[in-house]
Amino acid sequence: MLLGTSSTQIFYHLLDLDDEQQQKVLDTLKENQPEIHQEITALLGSSPSEHFSDLLGFHAQQTCHFDWDLSNQTIDKYQLRDELGRGGMGVVYSAHRANGTFEQELAIKFIQPSFNNLLDKRALFEEAQLLARLNHPYIAKVFDGGEHQNLVYVVMEKVIGSTLNDFLVMHELSKAQKLHLFSQVCKALEHAHQHNVLHADLKPENILIDKQHSPKLIDFNLTQKVKESTIEPQQGVLAFSEQFASPEQKSGGFLTQQSDIFSLGKILHLLFPVTNENDDIHCIQTKAMQESLDKRYRSVLELRLDIEAVIASRPISLKQHRPCYTLTCLLKRKPIPSFLCALLMITGIAFSSLLALKNHQLEQEKIVAENMMYEVTQLLFHSKGSSVSQASINSMLELTRRRILSNPDLPAHIKQRMLLAMMTPIPTKQKLTTHHFTNNN
Repeated sequence: MLLGTSSTQIFYHLLDLDDEQQQKVLDTLKENQPEIHQEITALLGSSPSEHFSDLLGFHAQQTCHFDWDLSNQTIDKYQLRDELGRGGMGVVYSAHRANGTFEQELAIKFIQPSFNNLLDKRALFEEAQLLARLNHPYIAKVFDGGEHQNLVYVVMEKVIGSTLNDFLVMHELSKAQKLHLFSQVCKALEHAHQHNVLHADLKPENILIDKQHSPKLIDFNLTQKVKESTIEPQQGVLAFSEQFASPEQKSGGFLTQQSDIFSLGKILHLLFPVTNENDDIHCIQTKAMQESLDKRYRSVLELRLDIEAVIASRPISLKQHRPCYTLTCLLKRKPIPSFLCALLMITGIAFSSLLALKNHQLEQEKIVAENMMYEVTQLLFHSKGSSVSQASINSMLELTRRRILSNPDLPAHIKQRMLLAMMTPIPTKQKLTTHHFTNNN
């Protein structure tokens, strides 16, 4: 019954059988069609997610050898022109409206017909309808869709520009320009996520840069395997770019917003391939590309806010708990006001310290002066009532001088002033009398 049937049809037939029935069919194939038996056995021996991945590779190889050309044909109300490109999912043509009511440059993507056996057309149209609801300046607009000769097609905005890779080669962008461009891509993806749409195939080839140097996201994966998708889990096709796909996408698991965030981290690494481990951009890359979903950014918004924080020299969310880092960001963000504030603070601290030192010095001098006054008073008190000779006065002065010199708390300039005062001669009583008598005469 299965003789002459394609390997793809046989494979799908076997999936509906139990193990015993499968074995009977495989025995028949081994006897009559050993080559197909070997191919089918390899497919059945892989995991369920690998079935579709292998089939996708088989169909993608067939796609590269399309023997049909729709150039210059009229499809519904659209006039096709030349071919823009082709890949594993289909072929894209340049087009315009055939009725002449609107002058509009369009791009029409025809889905590879081999996928008709893998995916439900209704589900494809529903996924395309979700894309048509997206309205964002950084997303290529989806206008229409339809079917022509068993070919499902999607009508999109034609973006005149270059891919991200080519744009980076042609233009030497600064760090700020790269971050700004990446932030715009984040805004586009953020808008899609708000409408429950994942890109699921984010890579440089699907980011076009137009003449205004603005990004345009194209080629959303209509076969994305997400829980909210209208495509059944067993119908999901593993179509992705190995370099930019998330671990869960490679393993055939359900995709989430964190899957696109992982791809964003890869693109950020493409823009900044070499960064210091303590650099903010490196921290953002590492956070976005975590193997575990729970350890990545929870949303594209969180990722974008950190990117914009780097642009504005503000602390990123991953390091804002570090005081020194926060201060460094402030100095970068507002260097002149920060310098003036720092200068004012240093001046204030220096003035306060100097004032405190002076007050302490005056207080010490006051204490020493009081002590010295007390000692002199004591000397005078003990000498009261006794005959005071010149020798005893000299002894008192010498004793006072020694105490002054030996006092460690007395500043040097005070010692000098006190010793100088002690050395100044005091007018004697005889001199004062003579001076008084002279004045009277």
